[in-house]
Amino acid sequence: MIQHSLVKNSLCSFLGLFVFLAAINARAYTPEDCVRCHKEGSRESMLHVSMGEFEASIHGRETTCQDCHTDIRDESHETVKGSGAVDCSMCHDQENRHGMQSKTEHRPRCYSCHTAHAIFEINSKLSSVHRENLNKTCGTCHPAECGDSDYLSWFPSKQIASHNKQDFGSPFEEDNCLGCHQGMAAHGEEAPINEETCYQCHFSPEGEPLLVGYMHPKAHPDKHPTIFASAIIYLFVILAVFYGGFTFYTRKFSGKSRRHRR
Repeated sequence: MIQHSLVKNSLCSFLGLFVFLAAINARAYTPEDCVRCHKEGSRESMLHVSMGEFEASIHGRETTCQDCHTDIRDESHETVKGSGAVDCSMCHDQENRHGMQSKTEHRPRCYSCHTAHAIFEINSKLSSVHRENLNKTCGTCHPAECGDSDYLSWFPSKQIASHNKQDFGSPFEEDNCLGCHQGMAAHGEEAPINEETCYQCHFSPEGEPLLVGYMHPKAHPDKHPTIFASAIIYLFVILAVFYGGFTFYTRKFSGKSRRHRR
């Protein structure tokens, strides 16, 4: 009887300890746990977040880590690939339609433009989509259109300067990408996201550009043969000038050297 009681008590103690340890391991993460591992300078993770930027951002004031990273609950996320993925459509109605001509898996994500953790109001100069930062943000994927020329596209002009034909006080400048690229271009919507509606006049219902020529010409042999040919001709002209100058001075100094020897 006594032996049976000891075995029963030992079994209950073991089961209690097992349940206690399991409960500790299954404990849901808190925001403090996330910060401890992912703050800048932490050695517990390779993925670091600037807590200063995040806390000052829109999300830092209104949400916690788990509000966005819904699949991260415990240590299992360290071995489950993709568990930290974020679905912005849980709170934002905007669908990921940027780059409709590309496959869904190749399209930019929300954080590609708005960043992952430093999201500020559009009027804040800290925002990646503030007018003063658009050229840099958009240039990440569209370098040639934002002025970062390649081998041949430096030849054609990329100056973007125009105005609303009904309002000469609304300039469209090359640094203000969203001044023209809004609606279908910015988010893939059919309706504009602000009061500037240039796409209504300059794009067809199918989204084809109606302007004569190209606003961002690039020397592509298939799409822009004239620009490509002009760039090639201009390049040959430059090479010819250098070659002519080199030949002229070579002969000149060579002639002086011969006269000096005589």
